Amino acid sequence: MKNNILDSDLNDIIDEKAVEWFIRLRADNVTLNEKIAFNHWLEEDVRHSNAFYDICIIWEDEDLLRTLKKSAQKYNIAPKPRKKLFPLALAASVLLVVGVLWNTQRLLGADQISAVGERKTIQLEDGSTAMLNTDSAVAIHMDKGQRLVELLKGEAYFDVKPNLDRPFVVRSDHSTTRVLGTQFFVHRSSDSDNVSVVSGRVEVSEGLNWKKPVVLRDNESVTVFDNQIGQPQKIASTLATSWINGFLVYNNETLESVINQINRYRSGIIVFKDDSLRTLRINGRLSLREPHDMLRVLQKTMDLKMTFLTDWVVIVG
Repeated sequence: MKNNILDSDLNDIIDEKAVEWFIRLRADNVTLNEKIAFNHWLEEDVRHSNAFYDICIIWEDEDLLRTLKKSAQKYNIAPKPRKKLFPLALAASVLLVVGVLWNTQRLLGADQISAVGERKTIQLEDGSTAMLNTDSAVAIHMDKGQRLVELLKGEAYFDVKPNLDRPFVVRSDHSTTRVLGTQFFVHRSSDSDNVSVVSGRVEVSEGLNWKKPVVLRDNESVTVFDNQIGQPQKIASTLATSWINGFLVYNNETLESVINQINRYRSGIIVFKDDSLRTLRINGRLSLREPHDMLRVLQKTMDLKMTFLTDWVVIVG
């Protein structure tokens, strides 16, 4: 009987860990080290892979689906019928390993990396300054007369020292930005880049080949997609740019927009149980010094109902 109890306790611990991994791996800001740790955990014991597979099957549960429906749509997760364990577990493991290797290859070339929740200021040798936002990475090339920064991941703010003979260039996944001396942001996401100018003048081109650039001036931004560049727009919100001063400042922003920004500075996912709260308009300011406290501060100041299931899962409403 004693052995059975101990086995039951161990299985409960494994199941809880499988749930944590299931949720964490579907977050936007999951880190390379976390993916590597998951693969190690998966290979330690066949019970780990069995438990992880069972959690995937639990998506058939109506209550869980109802609670996490929006998250499932966001991360393109769908329940699948039960099949033999080994082929599915092996396929999942292969996909995760491929993802880890791809991220490893991309980030091995980084000269500077910021962790989740961290902001890092970098003094460049030409006198310019770069500030990395949370979970970001850059490669810096200042040799042979060039001033080139590759944004490998995340977001960076640049305060460029003028030099008419050496344009400052930032390359990201979908865009190339060229300036002579100005202050601007580049934010790289999975499907687009966004370039925003605080002051000065920048030229933004679609892709890595310089062609038909769009000119941005003070307080303008543009979004660049695959094979398409948008029209310049006035920056109407401080939410996306106020981080350089150590705060998230929001004026008449939706609760969903604010929470999406908060979630970039923490590990985990946030799910809306009450969809009507998504469009709730709010005003305020949150400090980035303690990113893990921002949700609780928002909960208290807005008198919101939030349920903290684990360190990684928060339900709003």
